[in-house]
Amino acid sequence: MMTADIEINLRTANGWAELPSSVKQADGTPRFHLNFPVALADDQGARHLITSEATHGYEPPTRNLIEHILRPGDLFIDVGAHWGFFTMQAATHPSGEIDVIAFEPELMNATVLTENVARNKLANVTVVCAACGHQAELAPLVTNSTMGHSIRGVGLPGRALHGPMKWVSVVTLDTALVNLRVRAGRRLILKIDAEGFEPNVVAGARALLEGGHVALIVWERGNGFAEGTGRAAMVEMTAYLDACGFRHFRPQSYTDDGPLVAFDPQSDYVGNVFSCLPALPLT
Repeated sequence: MMTADIEINLRTANGWAELPSSVKQADGTPRFHLNFPVALADDQGARHLITSEATHGYEPPTRNLIEHILRPGDLFIDVGAHWGFFTMQAATHPSGEIDVIAFEPELMNATVLTENVARNKLANVTVVCAACGHQAELAPLVTNSTMGHSIRGVGLPGRALHGPMKWVSVVTLDTALVNLRVRAGRRLILKIDAEGFEPNVVAGARALLEGGHVALIVWERGNGFAEGTGRAAMVEMTAYLDACGFRHFRPQSYTDDGPLVAFDPQSDYVGNVFSCLPALPLT
């Protein structure tokens, strides 16, 4: 198939394509395969993921940090899981004994995510078809690609939108983890990709964050935080995380791994941010 003017040869069957992961087992074979409907290969977000993963690997700094940090007994929480790249990376981590809870509100994405969990035979993954926010509610999900959707279009102003709004359930992480009977005291790794809704997700996880068991938060400082109320909400969120004891770092490059640098909330940086407790050295 052609993706972003690059020819990528993938195995296909019954309308589904299979993308080998850039994360490898000890023998060099892919740790998992990312499956997706061939019809979605031309989606803007999908093209980015597929092309990146088939060439230099998808988001190497984030991928490699998660790989380094995970340890047996961890719970990896994936908010905005899309098709499950980071979910499957955590679920197949060589240390073993890692469970994953993946939240994905968009119906097609959740279907593909669930299919990937089944095809990769991952019994340690729980899929929750809901968004995360600061309160339980029914809210409109606005999309512009398979990788670009948010509650009420937060973070998407000025971007081309695709299809009608979908009304979805929104849950708080604090309540969801209680309902899912997550064991108290377990070390958690939290990844949030919510297109500008990250402050709302964090606001709904106050008990979790103030409990001191979230060792690392990976969140996206996207264009929705560039100015105005979005920027103010992001700065307020980082200040709250500061008060909880978190320090903030970012990669120097989106595609190249290397030493991390301090993240300044007032900067114009766009990309993933790594917020960690002092006991978790990242530098």
